[in-house]
Amino acid sequence: MIINHLRTAPVLWLLFIVAALLRVLWLSDFPGGLNQDEASSGYDAWALLTGGIDRHGVSWPVHFIAWGSGQNALYAYLAMPFIAIGGLNVTSLRMAAAVLGIIGLWIFWRLGKCHDRQMEIWALLIIATSPWHFMASRWALESNAAPPMVLIAVYCFVRAKDDIRWLVLGSGMLASAVYAYGTAYFFAPLFMLCAWSLIFSEHKIPLKWLSLSALTAFIVALPIMVFILNNSMGTGHIEFGPLSIPKYPSEARYSGMFLPLADNGWSEIPKNAREVMRMLLASQDDGLPWNATPTWGPQMWILTPFLLLGIGFALREKSLTDRLMLAWLLCALLTAICTSANINRINLIWIPSLWLAARGFWLFSSYQLWNRIAQTGMLLLGCFFVLHYFTSWHEKITENFFPGFGESLQAIIAKAPANEPLIVTSHSVYTNALFYAQPDPHEYVKTAVIPDPTSPFANVDSFGRITFGINADRIINRNYWVAHKSELHQFSPLGFDIQTFGFYAAITRKPQDVQACYRPLELFRFTGKQDHGVLSINNEVGAYQGGLPIADQNFYSGLGVHGDSQWTMDMSPADEILEIGMGLSSSSNCSDGMKFKILLDGKPVFNSGRMRPGDLQFTKVPLNGAAKLTLATEAGYNNRCDHGLWLAPSIKRCAP
Repeated sequence: MIINHLRTAPVLWLLFIVAALLRVLWLSDFPGGLNQDEASSGYDAWALLTGGIDRHGVSWPVHFIAWGSGQNALYAYLAMPFIAIGGLNVTSLRMAAAVLGIIGLWIFWRLGKCHDRQMEIWALLIIATSPWHFMASRWALESNAAPPMVLIAVYCFVRAKDDIRWLVLGSGMLASAVYAYGTAYFFAPLFMLCAWSLIFSEHKIPLKWLSLSALTAFIVALPIMVFILNNSMGTGHIEFGPLSIPKYPSEARYSGMFLPLADNGWSEIPKNAREVMRMLLASQDDGLPWNATPTWGPQMWILTPFLLLGIGFALREKSLTDRLMLAWLLCALLTAICTSANINRINLIWIPSLWLAARGFWLFSSYQLWNRIAQTGMLLLGCFFVLHYFTSWHEKITENFFPGFGESLQAIIAKAPANEPLIVTSHSVYTNALFYAQPDPHEYVKTAVIPDPTSPFANVDSFGRITFGINADRIINRNYWVAHKSELHQFSPLGFDIQTFGFYAAITRKPQDVQACYRPLELFRFTGKQDHGVLSINNEVGAYQGGLPIADQNFYSGLGVHGDSQWTMDMSPADEILEIGMGLSSSSNCSDGMKFKILLDGKPVFNSGRMRPGDLQFTKVPLNGAAKLTLATEAGYNNRCDHGLWLAPSIKRCAP
């Protein structure tokens, strides 16, 4: 059985290496796109590296102003070495999260090894297969830097039992967590007192080392304490050489998240406490696909009874590691109850709960057959989760991370002359435009137009040559756009080049002489067959009006087909290029997807791959003198709801 091999050190190394690789490989693709908070911290990190200021013109801040109400800065500083080496891109930004995740794997393994071989196996196995730890390691949410910093501190505290000098490092590391997430303002001092007390109960701490540890923690946390005071009573930024203590233009976000400081917050605490316990022990889902899947939760529902057993064990035993983890969990729960809860806001609870669940499994390790089955089962569950994530679930995350926006913006920047204005859809966030366009931070500060600078979530109307929002005037008077898929009906291939990427498109106006060569495809000339109904011209299949509805808009030129279809027409030797869009109609939500194919003289020249409801793409196909053009679709596993649309088909024919 698998478990027999887990008893050997080489296979534990293999488990560690595989788990580490799964956290570091394909970071830019899984999940795809880029979250707006990732983009915010990424651009500010790059701006500091290249210009010495963030996007608000503040030099090396201890906390970012970001949207107006603040963003934690530690993750950006940790990402800087990777950005300096690899440039500003999704992989370099997320690499810091992956490295923190790998450090967490190693520490869990080392802490387990300090007990016995079975705890070593369970500790590594539980964190290696943890959905929360895996997902948090694969994207650059800055608040997810807090749990690894606390874990490093716990490792130092455990080492302090044998070498008291580790206490100083551990105290400094725990204090640094206040730069990772605002919840640590409350958690860190509370847990530090608990940790010192637990260490003192096993090993008397000389006053010298306790004082040095307290001084180290105070010095590390001092800038953030000044920051909190400045945003409570100050009137402007405070500068100490290159270091800055910013003053927000609006209320700090942490004051709204921390319920005791929020309006009517105390009355919300009982309800919030129930929600926290539900996430920890019951359904383990907050409805946010980047935090957890409903099926697996952040730490797999099967761990819940073993977590409770592990808590019971830690209460009666005197293992320093277990007692530190229990104290961490209790302090984190107290913090979480006072924090408006979702899985990432209460992220400090997950690591200690994983450890205590591993301890709960360990309690049964003397029952060899059960132990082998349990460890093999946990390994298989981890494999199934990873397979689920990489094959389907990451798409649900990607849908929320503006997929294709970066590629579209970079494509249009490459096409447009240096001083040509660029119009960018308002179905985006300005931080993502900053991330991919990478304007000089000093130039951005000079040119950014912010309608309400005092808003806690301030928007930007324009910066440099980029203006946000597509309207009729900006279509008539401009030549370069980044459009959302729901805006593509405003751009016909007769007058515009449309290059689609995910949910977005890079669009350029065709020169007048080129536009003169384009004409609509003569749709009535198609002949062929399909698995249900008849070919519909300029309407969805089975409809006689309403056009071609897709992605929250209507096209009024094209074909409506169903399921498996094949429609062919004769072409003229003068026909040069076909430009056409495709996708499933808005009524196809129950479809499992379709493929769209283009054939020339019976030979395939284009395959869209599996397109799902809501997808929309355009393509350009050179005809190369073909005599026959075939538009074909292929149903999914069944043809239910497979209402396919061929959109705005246009032909380039310059010869008469």
